[in-house]
Order: sequence, then C-alpha cells, then structure tokens
Amino acid sequence: MPLAAPWNHIEDSLVSLQDFDLGAQRLSDFFKGKEEKFSPDELMEIFFQGNPSYKVIERLLFFLFDIGVPDRQTGSRALQLRRLHRLWKRIAAGCDLTDSEHELADKTEWLFGRDADGVEAGIAEARASFQRVLDGGTLPEGERTSLVCLIRSEAEALRDRVNWLSENTDPYNLKTMARILPRLRIYDEAVHEGLDLAKRQENGEPVGLKIVSFEAHMKEGLFKKWLSKVAKKESLARLAKMMDVQRVKKIPTMDLIALSTLCRWTWEAANGKADPLDWLEKAMESYQDGMFSVEAGDSARVLLPALTGSGAKMMGSKITGNFGVKSFPAWVGRDLLTKSFLKGVDEGSLDIKAVIMQNITRDSILEALLGNPKVFQKPGLVAYIAATSRSIGLLSRIAKTRALHSGFANRDVPLTLLQSPCNIPVSLLKPFINVRNVALIDLKHLARAKAGIRRQVRDEAEMYLKSRN
Repeated sequence: MPLAAPWNHIEDSLVSLQDFDLGAQRLSDFFKGKEEKFSPDELMEIFFQGNPSYKVIERLLFFLFDIGVPDRQTGSRALQLRRLHRLWKRIAAGCDLTDSEHELADKTEWLFGRDADGVEAGIAEARASFQRVLDGGTLPEGERTSLVCLIRSEAEALRDRVNWLSENTDPYNLKTMARILPRLRIYDEAVHEGLDLAKRQENGEPVGLKIVSFEAHMKEGLFKKWLSKVAKKESLARLAKMMDVQRVKKIPTMDLIALSTLCRWTWEAANGKADPLDWLEKAMESYQDGMFSVEAGDSARVLLPALTGSGAKMMGSKITGNFGVKSFPAWVGRDLLTKSFLKGVDEGSLDIKAVIMQNITRDSILEALLGNPKVFQKPGLVAYIAATSRSIGLLSRIAKTRALHSGFANRDVPLTLLQSPCNIPVSLLKPFINVRNVALIDLKHLARAKAGIRRQVRDEAEMYLKSRN
C-alpha cells in the first residue's frame, strides 16, 4: 500500500534506504521542504493515519533516532582485544599467517610477546589510560602511543576478519549470505569507528560527543520548533518523549535495532500485540550507558534457547547484556531493521537485489555473486550492478564474460556499460558498439550526446554509424 501524500515523495527512502544518517538528512529536508504547507505535527499525523507497514514505521523511527556510536563504547569494545587475542592464539598454535596478520603481530608483539600475566597487566593499563581520556585527562606520549596502537590494531584485525568473511562466504548459499550481511555492515562500521578514534587520539583530540543525526541536519532552531510542535499533539506526545530520551541516552542506531528486536520478541513469544513504537520505547527504557536489562516476563522460558551464544544472560525473568563489550548482530535483520521471533533463525526467502544493493561497494561479494547463475540469469541484476558499481575490475569482468552481458536476462548490460562514467578500457567496450548488442536509436543517442558519455565511447559510436552509411 503506497504512502499517503506527501509522504509518497520519500517513500523509496522509507522502504529501502539503509544508511540511517542519510535517511535522517532526507527526512529533515522533507520536513523543511513542506513547512510552508504542513506543520511537523500535521505531517506526522498524516503518516501514522495512513497505516504504513511496520517496516516503514521502523525505518522512519530509526531515521529520527539515528546516532553514532559514542567514543566510550568504541574504545571499550576495541580494548576487549578479541581479534588480537585470536591472532596470538593462532600464532601460538603455529598457524600460517597472511601478510597483514604478520604486520599486526609485529605491531603488537610489545604486548602479546609477554607472559600471560604481563599481557593482562598491559591490557588493564590500556583500559585505565582510556578511562583517564574519557575523564578529560591527558596522557604522556608513550602511554598515548600504546593506547592508539591497540585500538588501531584491533580495528585492523577486525577489518581482516570482515574481508575474510566477504571472500569466503559461499555465494551459492544465499540464505547464509543473507544472515551474514548485517554482521558485515556492523563490523564495517566498527572498523571505521575504531580507526577514527585511534586517529583522533593520536592527534590528542578529546573524545567526541554524538548528537542525534536528525537534530544535526535540521539545525538547532528548526529542530526545537519541530519537537515542540510534535510534543503539543496528544497523539504524538509519546514520539516526542522518545526523542527526548534518545537525546539523553544516545543509544547507537545498530544497538537500538538489536535491542528493539529483543523487546519485540518478549511480546511475540507470548503471542502479545505490540507495534514498533512499543518495541523501541521498551528498548530505550531498558538501556543505560551501554548496559541493558529487558523484562521478559512470561516469555523468558520461551526466549532462553534463542539467546544461546548471543552473549546475553537470563537473570530470572530479565535478559541482560552489555553493548560496551560486544554487539548483537544476530538480532539485526538483513534489512537492518528488527527481526520477528519466528524469523530469528531463518529469515525466509531472499531478495537477491537487496543483497546486491547492500554490498554494491564490496567487490569481493559481488565477484562471488556474479558467478552464481541465480544472479546472472535473473533479468536486470547484472545491468543493475553495471549501472551502480564504480569498480573498474568488476565492470571489466562483466564486459569480458559472455554469460554476464548476453542473453535475454542481460540484454541491457552492453548499453549500460557504454553509458558508465568509469574508465572501462575502450577495447572491452568496442565490441558492444553494433546493432547486435545495442539498438540503433541508442547508438545514435550515444554518438550525439553532449554530456554524460565518455568521449572515446562517443567517438567509437560515431565511427560505427558512419561505417553503416
């Protein structure tokens, strides 16, 4: 069911956009663009009165409440040193290492080359150093260098793990790929956050304070006006209160999604009725400084098997955990929204295009998918990759491989490659410039285009058309 006007103007973003910061920006632009005709409370009432799907409601809420991971949590997770511990266990077992693992070993030998007690003492010292930074203190040069080294090395070790998962996930097992995608997204963000924190600490910058993305994009004056208007409407007062809670608690978006899933399960396991506002409200109430404690009630016994291996603990009827120690990727759906309890193990059928959209910048996954007949034999998928990817290697492979640019399913690929702004070698594109691969009218458009088409491609199309006369 389409969204009611004027929400249909950003329906595509609310249905499929998975970049929550960008979603917050588009949402703020939407409110600012409509303020002459609609007040914020009117727009929000129109949205909810249109009975949108739960997925669309979730996306809107996560756009509104989006916030980055605080430095405190990034540093605390990094200083668990899980990946570096794993690396040095492999070294102790005599396992073969990659070049990047050898580099990490060299960087961290000053700590992990000690005896077990020395390693634990060094880690405790690093954590104490980071706490002094959080408290506003400054560190001596040597101490700061050691702290930076550990945070950066842990992020680099996680990046190696992400790359390994990308390259070794079976492209023919699409359900496995679907389950691993949220993990890759979460880990990618953790890598970026860790490297960024290390760089800022290296430069002696103070730890940063995050603010809600929607508030940042709206700017202070307009945001206060938006929140005031929404809060005055009785039907929206609950939403405004949740925004106030998020501004105080600053729950990172991925953690909020995971915790909302858990809260959703407490209702679904007991066959209770609740909606996304209920799930998120309970998640916010259950969270404090990275820790969570969710009251499961009668659902506790049913939920216990689903928690196995997650890192959460059951204490009576409460489920507890610590986002400062680890993330909970199994609680995040492949669409980066909450999971239903019944889909907690198997998320059902897979939308291959959604997988491609989520990984359009991850060449290793796309390379693997392009070898899967379920991808290159489905109409339009390879053309979509050719139109959206900016990887010369990937586009060159499509141009070289007959199965990827021929046949009914891939009939649009040759023209899409010719229209690509990327510097694909013209020697690979030249065979497509004929009426067997591209319609004559499209070739004429290529030859006459004044902008948007590479000059070499335009010249080749013009030469071909002249040779037909």
